[in-house]
Amino acid sequence: MESRSSLIASLVIVIIVFGAVGGLLYTTSPYEPSRVAVVVMEPGFGDLSYADQLMRGLQALAADIPVQYAIQDPVDTPAEGQQLLEQLAASGRYSLILVLGPELQDPLNNVAAAYPEQDFGMIDGIVPRENVFSSTFRTYEASFVAGVFAALMADNLTHIVGVIGSVEADPRVANMIDGFIQGVNRAKNDMALDVDVLEPEFVGSYNDTYTAGNMTYNMFIQKEASIIFAPVRASITGVRLGMLEANHSLSSLYNLTKQEKYDRKPLVIAAEGDQDYYGLPDPEVESGESWIPLSVVPRTDLAAYRVINATLWQDFPGAQEVIYDLANGGVNITDFTYSTQYTDPYRPIVWDYYHAVVNGTIVVQPNP
Repeated sequence: MESRSSLIASLVIVIIVFGAVGGLLYTTSPYEPSRVAVVVMEPGFGDLSYADQLMRGLQALAADIPVQYAIQDPVDTPAEGQQLLEQLAASGRYSLILVLGPELQDPLNNVAAAYPEQDFGMIDGIVPRENVFSSTFRTYEASFVAGVFAALMADNLTHIVGVIGSVEADPRVANMIDGFIQGVNRAKNDMALDVDVLEPEFVGSYNDTYTAGNMTYNMFIQKEASIIFAPVRASITGVRLGMLEANHSLSSLYNLTKQEKYDRKPLVIAAEGDQDYYGLPDPEVESGESWIPLSVVPRTDLAAYRVINATLWQDFPGAQEVIYDLANGGVNITDFTYSTQYTDPYRPIVWDYYHAVVNGTIVVQPNP
């Protein structure tokens, strides 16, 4: 990949966003809106998870205050990330530099030390410096609740729960999977459910449609999973294709009746962003029943909104480390928006477990 030797070369797009009030302020005042640079790792925006969720926070801020975003070309390695951060900080052009992902913690720590006058926002990581706002997400708590739902569904289908992750070495993925399996086992023991969890499998990438599709199909057809937990980021496109092909095979190869096909439908629990719509018959049209009834969501949008808004109002929350969890709404599960037809019997139970985690009756521990 070519070197990011100049700041201009590394900028792929600049977005100036105005709300109704902010736009009026800008057109009647000669000042330029504050600049915020955004740095992410591959696969970058379009990952249908962390980065896209963060973008929602950037867009939401448009209703409140004018701001100019410099969205950077995603970096492939932490070393490239540090080089880019150094260029951005040295330019002195940005009120805030927003950084997403724990892979960039060390690069940001180095750059923040070298540029103490520059403010940074670390989303999904901790950098203990006066000029850095840090935030982390206890996504494993929401994954636990998702595991309870998976156990309830599987007990009435094939009794088998599958897990497909993106990258095995990613601690975020490991923690989510561990929390999910804890939820399955807790529900199994509490309610004497007849369910088992397959050994987790990994795509080996955050964006591999072909591999994810094959793994999903095989897990549904050969291993007879009835529901799969899939923290796979952009590889969710392959998971969707695998679901569609599995449904076709179940319909044609086994000559299932209409009711049998409905009962044996392939289901997926998504993670790292709200992906419920991606299980609809047509993801572009919000109608029908979704085969992704539930998503585990780290609210990177809330963290981004908070630090940008505070910074632009001259109240940068330096040296703060905020932990987002179920109790403060910083991580969450979606509310079965597109799948009420077959989830209604289980929703009250799922929310009971949700509230048990929120009030501390159930404590979910991350992967050690």
